[in-house]
This record gives sequence, C-alpha cells and structure tokens, in this order.
Amino acid sequence: MLPDPGSYEERYSLTSTALGLASALLAIGLGFLWHTHLIFAALTVLAAIPAVLAVARRPVAFRADHAGITLGSERQLPRRAVVIPWADVEKIILYSGYTSSGDQAQYIGVQRREGAPALPNGNKQAPWCPVPGVAAGATRRIKNWRLDSERLAAVTAAVAPGIPIIDSSTDPGPGIKGPGQTSSTTELRAAD
Repeated sequence: MLPDPGSYEERYSLTSTALGLASALLAIGLGFLWHTHLIFAALTVLAAIPAVLAVARRPVAFRADHAGITLGSERQLPRRAVVIPWADVEKIILYSGYTSSGDQAQYIGVQRREGAPALPNGNKQAPWCPVPGVAAGATRRIKNWRLDSERLAAVTAAVAPGIPIIDSSTDPGPGIKGPGQTSSTTELRAAD
C-alpha cells in the first residue's frame, strides 16, 4: 500500500527502550535466581513496567500533515511536543550541529513566519542552525528516529507547496535518509 501523500510520520525507534527492557528482564532473572522476592517485586515495578509501557507507547518524533508540523517531545530534554501550523511556517531546515558533549548530530528546524505566536519555550535562536530566525523550541535532534527527506518533500509539496525545505547539512549522517544530501545548502523538492 502506498503511503498517504498528505501525511508523513516518524516514531522513536525501540533501540534505547529495548536496552532498558533487556536490563530489567536480566535483573528480574537475577531476582529469581537469588530467590529474593522483594528484589523481584521492586525491579518489576521500577524497571520492567515502565520499559514495557515505553515499548507500547512509541511516541511520535516528527509528523507533517494537513494541520502542520509536529515536533515530538524529546526524552533527554524537558521539551514537549510542539505543533506548528503551516500558516506559521516559512522554511524547513535540515542541518548539522553539535551535542552538549561535542559530538556532531543532525537536526531539523522550522523557521516560522514573522509575527507567528511565541512558542511555549525555546524562543531564542537555535544553536548551530545556519539560518537566522529559527527558534530553539522549533528544532529537534534526529536521534532514535530517521527522517526520510523524500517523503517530507512529497508531503510538503502536497499540503504546503510554497514551503521550501533547505538542506544545509555538511554530513547527512545516519539520521537523514534519501538522496539530495550534499556538502552545500540545497533545496529539496518532490518529483512532479
């Protein structure tokens, strides 16, 4: 079945959650081995149940549809999901930046139109973003999910044809898939 041309959604992968679940199951197994029921009960409540709930939940990392762009909440930072309606979007920017530990990372940002309402938080310039006017609250690191730039370009062309997608990544890295990533700034377009 072909994907819906009017929406594109990515969810967080199970990589980090699966590691937590495996650790919890190992701890539970050790509780059985040592016949310590108190350890078994505590580890079940503190480790296994949250890990299973995280696997079942798999929150949305990114979504583009008729309503606009949803940037999902980030697990490491206290950022909540933010929805940016298409009427407030000026450009979508794919770029490379750095983490707090100095590692290179891939990001997606939304440059909002002048006069757009303030975000709940993160209204200052996004660090490392090469395009001025991109608020930190309107960016997300591409981590534990993959961005398909072709699908994003197709959905954007279908629901918001005047919105450009600018790829200013110097290295596409593991977070962005699809052709079109080069060492210079390029504008991605869907095939007609």
